[in-house]
Amino acid sequence: MTDGPSSAEELLDNAILALGGEETLSKLMGVTYHSPNIYRSNSLMQSYEMAQADTAVAIRGHQNVSFSFASNTLEQRIDRVLDPSGYWIWGSPKLDPFDFSLVTRDGSKDGFACFVRGNNQIWLPSNISSGYTDSALAEYLVLHGEMLSPKLTLKMKSNSASISVVSIALNGIQMPAVHDSSLDLTLILDPKTYIPHIVRTAETHEIYGPCTYDMYLTNYRVVDGLMFPHQITNVYNSSATNLNAALENYIIEEITTNPSFASDFFSGIPANESWFPPAPPRKVKGVTHGHLTEFFGNGLWSGINTDTLKDLQVERPFPGLPNVYWVLLKNDTLGVKQFIMEFENEVVVGDAPPQWTSNVIEWIQQNLKKPITHIWPTHHHRDHSGGASQYIALGAKLIVPEMAVQYWSNLPNATFITFNETHPYMHSDTSMQASFRWQPSAVHALDWTYAFVAPSCITSNSSVALLEADVWQAGLPREQSYEAPMRLWLDQLLRDGVTDRAVVAPTHGVVTPLTELIDITGYPYPEVSPTSWRYGNGTCST
Repeated sequence: MTDGPSSAEELLDNAILALGGEETLSKLMGVTYHSPNIYRSNSLMQSYEMAQADTAVAIRGHQNVSFSFASNTLEQRIDRVLDPSGYWIWGSPKLDPFDFSLVTRDGSKDGFACFVRGNNQIWLPSNISSGYTDSALAEYLVLHGEMLSPKLTLKMKSNSASISVVSIALNGIQMPAVHDSSLDLTLILDPKTYIPHIVRTAETHEIYGPCTYDMYLTNYRVVDGLMFPHQITNVYNSSATNLNAALENYIIEEITTNPSFASDFFSGIPANESWFPPAPPRKVKGVTHGHLTEFFGNGLWSGINTDTLKDLQVERPFPGLPNVYWVLLKNDTLGVKQFIMEFENEVVVGDAPPQWTSNVIEWIQQNLKKPITHIWPTHHHRDHSGGASQYIALGAKLIVPEMAVQYWSNLPNATFITFNETHPYMHSDTSMQASFRWQPSAVHALDWTYAFVAPSCITSNSSVALLEADVWQAGLPREQSYEAPMRLWLDQLLRDGVTDRAVVAPTHGVVTPLTELIDITGYPYPEVSPTSWRYGNGTCST
């Protein structure tokens, strides 16, 4: 390494030479990567473990990825079909394949990203074309298109004023690398051959903090005089948590150079056929690449949230528990909800969906006028926890199982109220109590918890509310109900002494009596009095 190239220009020249030379690479006017058999992806956002991508998004799939270099701006098209894993049955009862064509074009005025066929949203039928994306997603897709482009080295070389040599060490191996500040990309080269090995972009994650998204380019083979990678693996890294999660991988079995594309192959659809108008790629304040990596990669991105405080609907659905609020952030059955528990001197918030956190905080400040002292994320999935840092910034303590403290310690200034299997945490005043429950091998996620809310003095006629996320999407058709986790939760509720007369408030679904869950599953759940609750004040003192 000490005797190798010393400047960014020299490193790029060596990389271009390793790929086949500048003259041959410059003559490449288009390419299609064919992956007819192997496409797989995994979810970090919806994982069971807290720092692993252990939940499959795509269990199988195939795709073609095409580039046109007829102009100086990126033009890319992805034609992809994938089969989602059974995890996603709540959003797609038939688990229909994703089947879409996505065109991305750079350009501050005429750039766009457009689903010209199909969509990438788990809850939409695959035959609906969603059309143009928002600007934030378009910018993200352009960036990831550049990462895969076979002409990235030439583009970086042309950006002579913005490139520099950087030092990258991976597992003790020093790797030559060039950073391009105009592209926000780092090209990491093989230290022996100088062929591009990793394309890296930096992200800020809502929990993990500073992270890197690495596209590994491997299994190079010569096609028409140029070296092309035939295996792509995208890996998410965080040094703070020793995270090294493979999110996506596919095998390229065939490469077509300089194909003849139809004249409209890289065109969008007519604007009047799209849900939203064309939007040029640009970064949007409050929408990070880390957020897009998780939500778009999981088929959960539906656009930039434009809701304001007036769009919140806040209900008090529990007779006898007037200080438990159910906040409707998106008022449909699967739409996002969260919880607010008002005590005499303070407020405890349940869950922290990042898109709506600011609105919820503002509503509490304007209507309850009490400090938010605690935030209880039901579990670590980012659609439930991504806004936690905003509550912490207000001085709120995190209510989490003690086994999850290390994970949550990544958030600056985080302080904790913890609990375990045998010792729940109970928050109470003279009128209401809320107990937070966790068990080992929890349903849905390793750190999954639920809350039992009742009057501070429980009687045989007391109202009981159960606050939960994702285990039961109450109100969905039975065919979208996944019985395995629902029955496991009923096992836990019965052990905990929860009354069958409790009412469940889910984060996805509608407020529904527990008896309906018992009926759906056929679970033999006996009549249980509210006073049978095993934790906290189970009876009134005389």
